Amino acid sequence: MIQSSVPDGIPTEHAINFPFLTLAEFSEACERFLPRLHHSGITSRLLPSTEKDLFDGIEVTTVREHHAFTVITKAFVLLSPIYSLPVLYFSSTYTNLQTGESTPITLVEDVYRYVVASPSQISILKNPTIPAVSASGAISQCEHPLYHDLLCFYIHPCRTSDVMNTLNADPEKPGITLQSYLALWIGVVGPTVGIAIRE
Repeated sequence: MIQSSVPDGIPTEHAINFPFLTLAEFSEACERFLPRLHHSGITSRLLPSTEKDLFDGIEVTTVREHHAFTVITKAFVLLSPIYSLPVLYFSSTYTNLQTGESTPITLVEDVYRYVVASPSQISILKNPTIPAVSASGAISQCEHPLYHDLLCFYIHPCRTSDVMNTLNADPEKPGITLQSYLALWIGVVGPTVGIAIRE
C-alpha cells in the first residue's frame, strides 16, 4: 500500500492539500476503497498505472434493469490532472429485452433518460448524511482519458472541492482520511449513475 507523505517525509493518513489529491494519495485512496465496493456487491477493479506501484483509478460496473430494457454502465473513477480531484467518467449500453439488441448510449439526452437516476431513485441510493449534487447540466461527453477509442460521459468536477470541504468538519485539520475520501465522494456523485455503497 502506498503511503502519502507530508513534505518532511512523515507518513500521513490525510491528503496533504485537502480536498485536492496527489496521484499517490489518489492511488492509495482507490486501493483502500475497493474492498468497500466489493462489500457492497459492486463489481469493480483497480486500473493499474504505467507508474510503478500506482493505480490510475477504479472501474465499476452497474446493471439497472427496467421492465423492457437493461442499462449496463461502466463507470471509471479517475483523478483529474487539472483539478486534482476525482472525476466520474462513464459509458452505458442500452439492451432491449424483447429483441436482445444492444446499443451504446451516445446522446446526452439518452443519458438523462436511461442512465441518470431520478430524484426519487437518488434519495433511495444516497446516504442521507451526505449532501446531494444535481447532475443537471454537469454531464458532458468526451473521449475517455485512458481508453482513447471509447466515447464516454463525465460528471464535471467543478463543485467537487466545495462539496468535499462541506463534508469536512474542520478545514484546518481534515477529518476525512484517504480511507474514507472516495466513500464520501462516491456518496455524492455515485447515486447519479446508480452507484451506492453500504454503510
